[in-house]
Amino acid sequence: MATDGRSRRRIHLDGALAAAVRRDPPPVAPLSTSQQSGYRPPQPAPAASAADSATAATLESELRTRVAGLRAESERIAAGIARYSGEDSRRLDAEIVSQQRDVLERRDQARIAADEQRRRDDEAAAGTVADAVTAIAPGAASLPWSQPWPPAQLRPARYVRFGDTALGPALAPFLEDRGWAIYGDEPQAVDLIRQTVLRVTAQLPLRFLRVRVFDPRIEGPLGVLTDLRDAHPHSYPPAAHDTSALSAVLSEVGALASAAAEQISSRHLGGLGELWGDEGRPVHPYTVLAVFSYPLGIDEASQAALVRLAQSGSPRGVSLLVQVDESVTAPRDVRPRELLDLLTPFTAGGGRWKTPLLPAEVEIRADPPPSREQVKAVLARAANEVSSDTGPTIALGDLLAGYAADPWRDTVDDGIEAVIGLRGREPVRLALRSENPPHPNLLIGGAVGQGKSNLLLTIIYSLAARYSPDQLEMLLLDFKQGLEFKRFDKDTNGRNWLPHARVLSLESSKPFGLAVLEFVQQEMERRAQLFNAARCNGFREYRQQTGQPMTRMLLIIDEFQVLFDGNDDLTTSAVLLFEQLARQGRAFGVHILLSSQTLSGISGLQVKGDSIFAQFPLRVSLKNTAEESQAILSRGNTAAAELVYRGEVVVNRNYGMASANEVAVAGYADPRWISTLQEQLWDRYSHGAEPWVFLGRGYAQWPGLLPDADVPTARIGRPIAVTDRLIEIPFHNDIDQAVALVGTGDAEVAAVLGAAVVTATADWQPGARVVVLDGRPEPGGDGTDPLLGDALDRVRARGVDVQVVRGSAVPPHLTGELAGQLRTNTAPTLVLAVQLQRVAEMDDEVPADPDSDDLYGPRISGSSVLRDLTIQGSARGMHLIGWWPNLRALKAHLSFEHGVTRYVFLKVGLDDLREVVGPQAQPAEGSPRALLFDRGSDEGVQVVVPFDPQGAGVS
Repeated sequence: MATDGRSRRRIHLDGALAAAVRRDPPPVAPLSTSQQSGYRPPQPAPAASAADSATAATLESELRTRVAGLRAESERIAAGIARYSGEDSRRLDAEIVSQQRDVLERRDQARIAADEQRRRDDEAAAGTVADAVTAIAPGAASLPWSQPWPPAQLRPARYVRFGDTALGPALAPFLEDRGWAIYGDEPQAVDLIRQTVLRVTAQLPLRFLRVRVFDPRIEGPLGVLTDLRDAHPHSYPPAAHDTSALSAVLSEVGALASAAAEQISSRHLGGLGELWGDEGRPVHPYTVLAVFSYPLGIDEASQAALVRLAQSGSPRGVSLLVQVDESVTAPRDVRPRELLDLLTPFTAGGGRWKTPLLPAEVEIRADPPPSREQVKAVLARAANEVSSDTGPTIALGDLLAGYAADPWRDTVDDGIEAVIGLRGREPVRLALRSENPPHPNLLIGGAVGQGKSNLLLTIIYSLAARYSPDQLEMLLLDFKQGLEFKRFDKDTNGRNWLPHARVLSLESSKPFGLAVLEFVQQEMERRAQLFNAARCNGFREYRQQTGQPMTRMLLIIDEFQVLFDGNDDLTTSAVLLFEQLARQGRAFGVHILLSSQTLSGISGLQVKGDSIFAQFPLRVSLKNTAEESQAILSRGNTAAAELVYRGEVVVNRNYGMASANEVAVAGYADPRWISTLQEQLWDRYSHGAEPWVFLGRGYAQWPGLLPDADVPTARIGRPIAVTDRLIEIPFHNDIDQAVALVGTGDAEVAAVLGAAVVTATADWQPGARVVVLDGRPEPGGDGTDPLLGDALDRVRARGVDVQVVRGSAVPPHLTGELAGQLRTNTAPTLVLAVQLQRVAEMDDEVPADPDSDDLYGPRISGSSVLRDLTIQGSARGMHLIGWWPNLRALKAHLSFEHGVTRYVFLKVGLDDLREVVGPQAQPAEGSPRALLFDRGSDEGVQVVVPFDPQGAGVS
């Protein structure tokens, strides 16, 4: 903008640009009396006296003397001129010309210098104005539509362009300032609102913009923005058209303003822009509320809400654009001036604007509407920004740099604390403690893909870096089938597990979840006995008074709702036990972290849910729906629905009360960094025990060594419990010791039967026997038996004799050799009866004494000898394990009088299971699984996780 150097001007800037005002002209001196009266005609002279005649004669004489003198001087000058030659005359002329030329040159140089100075002054003035405009309204806020716009600014411009003047753009404060009331020509007023919204859209990240519209005439004045919905639906939902819809919009906008106010006031800041600056990033959206045809469709309640927003909404990011229709008569209880007096007025007409922001003499031209292509370019850029903006990233390595370099510096006397991220530039910490005040448990929620697993890793590694395994141990249960916690287990080389991990459940298993709760309860009971013996009231006092080691325990359950969802006895037991742990655990140094995608509709918690979650004052939510935000935080607290980026969290330390919300960004647990950290921690504590690992769909780990046993004992797997105990089936020197496997499933049979063979014969010496009575067809191919081949090879390797009898040879072998051994056996013998229901001759009778000719003497069959083995075999050192596909096949061979007292149920029908176990029995959950039931024991049904048939086994 150039200024005229021939007239002095001053530039009036009201934060932006106002107008140029000329200096008043200098004051003019007042006119004299004669000047005031105007022209007068000459007057006649009076008659002369004698004195006057004498004076005249004297004057005449003097005049003649002077004339004579002048004549003489003239003659002298003429004589002097004549003396000059022609050459001197030419020289004088040249000098005169030269002097004239110098004068002209100096005059031109002075004019050029003056022009240059004026140009520099003009440029300086223009630069000053341009700098001011750029400072308060950069880029899209002030540039005309014809110029390219720079990317959106991190901090939005407070001023925005509304027109053009001779000296540059006309700007007015908008964001975080008074809203606008726009009067006059309707098309021009609507176009200003449209352009203003587009300019705001171009300068703000779309994730942090909310445009809300009240359009009572259903004219779609901002229809050009509909493309934004695909990119970010929250930015521009459909307009409200009636009073009830407007009420919902105003409630939403009021809630946004309230949420912003809480964050702003908690930092002692002045407005939303300062909050963005304090955080170093956008943290809460700006809202533009456009109201058309005001006061049409406005009732008393909506008017009151608009007035409140106009009074206090601007620093909270709410800006009003009200297009006033002065032809509309407001309802009796609506006073438009109450709202309009709070807004900055703009009057449209003839392509010009009038506003008290600028002097009346400044002509403000309305900007022409942007072209369709220009509008699409703005919207496309906003949409692209949404897809490319992944939000801030905070490296966990940076948050834990000190502890990673020098870990395990802290003790757990007062609690455990994890650094989880940043709030602005300040670290955010979560502390679990028993008292002062008690913060025993933590609840975490978040929708799929919002960073919940990463947050769990951040918490776990933050704690692991700060506290040693002698101070803190973790029980980690993963119910989401994702094997997320597998990283804490040992690697393929048997190294580098997380030293703090005591229990790892890597897949969903409600029975094991219940078993872990039972384990924690038992540990609390053990600690209670220690406290009583030491006369201590709690964890901290016990550690300080006795000096004895005692760890804090942190139970982490990811997707915990799986454990508590259902109406069966297992769920009921889990809920009751968990409520007890949540209430009492803090006194014993036991803390709980629950994590879930959803807390809605967990059937098992319908009764106890409120009392359980009352023990969780610490709550953290990643982005979620409004409903889930309230379920995780508290009723009415929808802050998690307003989060924008993956990894953003709402941290609440007061049972989810909205006034206690803190918005932060969780640290990013880079996989390579945490793997390196875990290796370093393992190297530091490699003498510690590896975690107890449970796989919900996997086999159990073989023990390194089998425990000693006084009698042959089959070990078929592990229980679903936190224990090193094995599932054992001893064969005492007594009757009724036989074992029956009932059901189908080759994998389960191979695992259970193979483990039974290997472990029951583990202490046997050469000379002992294993006899396999096999009703299955001969194995094909290379003759290898996939069911028992590997187990039998292990037995043979110990020098134990293995004999396999197949098909039709089974009955005569039973009635012959085995019947004789049953009477005279001296060597330990294990008999395996496999699928004998396929052998048709099992019931064929032969004489009991093969050397007798008595046709009417005692007779036996393969089935009867097999039944005798079940009853008397173990008393004679011959132990029987049989496999039948169902109870009907078992009864066909053994009738109702047999010595089978131990049943291992595999994949079996519910009727068969309940016939033996009882009417309430349920199949084992998961696979591979088996159920062990001993009629002679009070153990009840035990769920068995079989040993891996491909594992190392016991040599």
